[in-house]
Amino acid sequence: MKQKNDTNDQRLKALFGEALGTTPTPKETEEAWQEFITPRRASSRPRKNLYIGIASAAAILALMFVLWPLMRLETPAESIQVFASLEAPKEITYSETGERMEVSTPAGTTTSITLDDGTQVLLSANSRLEYRKSFSADKREVKLVGEARFNVAKDAERPFIVHTRQLQTQVLGTVFDVKAYPQTPADVTLYEGKVEVSFNGDAPQLMQPGEQASISKEGKLQLAKASEETGKWAEGEFAFDNRDLKSVMQEIGSWYNISVVFHSRPLLEERIYFRMERVKEVKGVLQVLNDMGIAKFELADKKIVVTDKKV
Repeated sequence: MKQKNDTNDQRLKALFGEALGTTPTPKETEEAWQEFITPRRASSRPRKNLYIGIASAAAILALMFVLWPLMRLETPAESIQVFASLEAPKEITYSETGERMEVSTPAGTTTSITLDDGTQVLLSANSRLEYRKSFSADKREVKLVGEARFNVAKDAERPFIVHTRQLQTQVLGTVFDVKAYPQTPADVTLYEGKVEVSFNGDAPQLMQPGEQASISKEGKLQLAKASEETGKWAEGEFAFDNRDLKSVMQEIGSWYNISVVFHSRPLLEERIYFRMERVKEVKGVLQVLNDMGIAKFELADKKIVVTDKKV
């Protein structure tokens, strides 16, 4: 009787091994087969083997019923967030604390500010500028989060310094852009005059008109020729000439203050040519991007989702 019980146990283990993906060894398979085809004397309790066989089959079916939905689950699409919406006011706000002033802009809005020394500042969307109502006798300092264009009044005695989270820019009188949103690489673009830019305590580098300073992937300050469309934001345009889709969507996300998520990593490096007025609603911009046929752009759950066109 013990031998028969052992044989049944082996069969049961083999069946469960197949269901769970555990394959028996060739020796075990041969032994099980020989045991199966070898005639056996009638048992005094023949129904027991039948019940065991039925129970084994039922257990396997139950196990497959549980595992089948898990086996059919598809791998979830990769989600890569390139911009997250910021806390921004719904309208242009001005606040004053002692000698300090702060101006903040909402999504899709720019505003012009004239500082104490006559410097003109064009503050872009979702941006914040902090400055003193009256500059000190030896320097002029402001703090920027976001993007702005500075047309700095000349003053040889007082350098003008723009502080951002990553870069520090110092000038005496010139025209330049500074972009320093929290989640995107900072850069400085020079149009007129000369600018000194420093990063992470390193020695400042002197920029010439037409250059752009940015931070490399290796974490080093680098200078390169600025593209012609770089300053188009100040003219109310989206203008991208052979730009990667990641940086394009970061700029669109920062302008409208909408999170942007990619579900296809190769699309991050897709190069596009795109130009459009910034006064358009975001749905209109996404429609134009969809018409280009390079990807699928959707507005869902208060974020822009970029997926492969084939999906």
